[in-house]
Amino acid sequence: MTTVTLPELDGIDFPAQIAAETRKLINRGTLAPGFQLRQSDLADRFGISRVPVREALKLLAAEGIIEHDPNRGFFVAQLSSDEARQLYRMRNLLEAELLASVTWPTAAQLKSLRTMLAELNELLAAGDRDGWIEHHRSFHDAIFDLSPNKVLKREVLRLLRLTDRYRALAADVTAQHGHLNAQIEMQLVKALETKNRELLLGTYDKGRTMVLEGLMAVLAARGA
Repeated sequence: MTTVTLPELDGIDFPAQIAAETRKLINRGTLAPGFQLRQSDLADRFGISRVPVREALKLLAAEGIIEHDPNRGFFVAQLSSDEARQLYRMRNLLEAELLASVTWPTAAQLKSLRTMLAELNELLAAGDRDGWIEHHRSFHDAIFDLSPNKVLKREVLRLLRLTDRYRALAADVTAQHGHLNAQIEMQLVKALETKNRELLLGTYDKGRTMVLEGLMAVLAARGA
């Protein structure tokens, strides 16, 4: 495995940083579902002792991203259509609440959203899945930031982390419907620009339904 050396900075939260880097490897599929996460291997990968690695694995196990068997160790959790359906249902409910409460963006904020939209389309056309996932998150974060309900947003971000390992599959679904997805994102910006909340909520629901149906089909084909 490729070594990832963490910066040696005083006071840094090594377990949280190791958890974040391990989470990225899982989300990208580098560490596949069912893969055993050996503390010694991860310690070598990150160039650090086993103590913070063990704490990082406990953090990920608490999130449900990995599973812990006291007799066998830590393993990347299997993908589950039932889990995905429930997580996306919770996201839908909370994200709809955020969108229902957004304040309309300023001209500067709209310009920023249009720039982000153009970058998303470029990444999608180039087939850059990892880049698209990161920019897609930023695009929707910028929209959610328009809501004053910051407690709701924190919970949405927590749920986003839990669905991150499904997002690579969702990105594949999006790539298959690239033109339609681009239209949906454009409609979201248009709804914000024209201050049309009904269009905003309807467009969001349409996009989420498309992604979830495609994701369920992919998971079913995998027997998950």
